[in-house]
Amino acid sequence: MEYEELINRIHDWAHHRKIDRADPRVEFMKMTEELGELSAAYNKQNHERLVDSIGDLQIALLIFCQLVGVDHKKALTAAYREIADRQGETTSAGVFIKQSDLERKN
Repeated sequence: MEYEELINRIHDWAHHRKIDRADPRVEFMKMTEELGELSAAYNKQNHERLVDSIGDLQIALLIFCQLVGVDHKKALTAAYREIADRQGETTSAGVFIKQSDLERKN
């Protein structure tokens, strides 16, 4: 399924359930709840639950974007442009350090 078709289906699903007219704070709380679920699934190394939580989080994020008037695809594209040429290195612990921060240490 292509991005546009998936987004339209999610919007239709949300509209049918009147979620697209909900208070944005409700979807924001759903996102925070899903982050907790995601963390628990990750800590328990439960891959199936991890996938489910990521999906639920993405749907809540899409609906939240719609409620607050943010174009999700535009936001995602802007975020990628922000990091696309980012220079730096990743530590052995998996933490990314920006090149500018590395240069300040030297």
